[in-house]
Amino acid sequence: MWRAEIINYIIQKQNFTKYLEIGVRWPNDCFNHINCLNKDGVDPGYENSSNPVKYPYTSDDFFSRLENNLLDISPDYKWDLIFIDGLHLSYQVEKDILNSLNHISDKGIVVLHDCDPFFAEDNYTRLIEDYWGGNHAWNGTTWKAIYKLKATRSDLNICTVSADEGIGLIKKGKQNLIPFDNPYFEYRVFQKNRIRDLNLINESQLDSWLSNE
Repeated sequence: MWRAEIINYIIQKQNFTKYLEIGVRWPNDCFNHINCLNKDGVDPGYENSSNPVKYPYTSDDFFSRLENNLLDISPDYKWDLIFIDGLHLSYQVEKDILNSLNHISDKGIVVLHDCDPFFAEDNYTRLIEDYWGGNHAWNGTTWKAIYKLKATRSDLNICTVSADEGIGLIKKGKQNLIPFDNPYFEYRVFQKNRIRDLNLINESQLDSWLSNE
């Protein structure tokens, strides 16, 4: 399964009706494939000058405008599923997750892409021109945000589906905290504890996670 298939499966399974995508970039990559009654997109348009989204802002600007009642929706508006696929650097991913958690419904789910880098080089912060211009996959450092929240937030329930380079899933609930034994976020340490740190599951285990509070 790839990201849109997993998202559509969750939307159908959970009867979700409100979807937000952060970091649309090219709508045909994911956004246009999502089957949901109400869909909203956020992207600053740095890579796609046509930028056919409803909210042409960075994620920080979008959430700031939302919370200050500067958009066409209420500051307390909630989505059922928020897909984060914007800047793949851990500090920004964490901010996007925390902002999203303030704006998902009680049973809502935050979804992330690129949480399970295959190789050490995939998570390096490369030069911007190399990232935009290269032909290789680049997962960024999204995994660090997942690991940190797995180690520090007992009020969340987090897993990563082992598909499409790691699809992270976050919902409100409870989880047993893992040891924060990689405080410098070294990839070689993460590699040894990958299954634990990401709470990796396969596609057949997704239903169980969705039903688990």
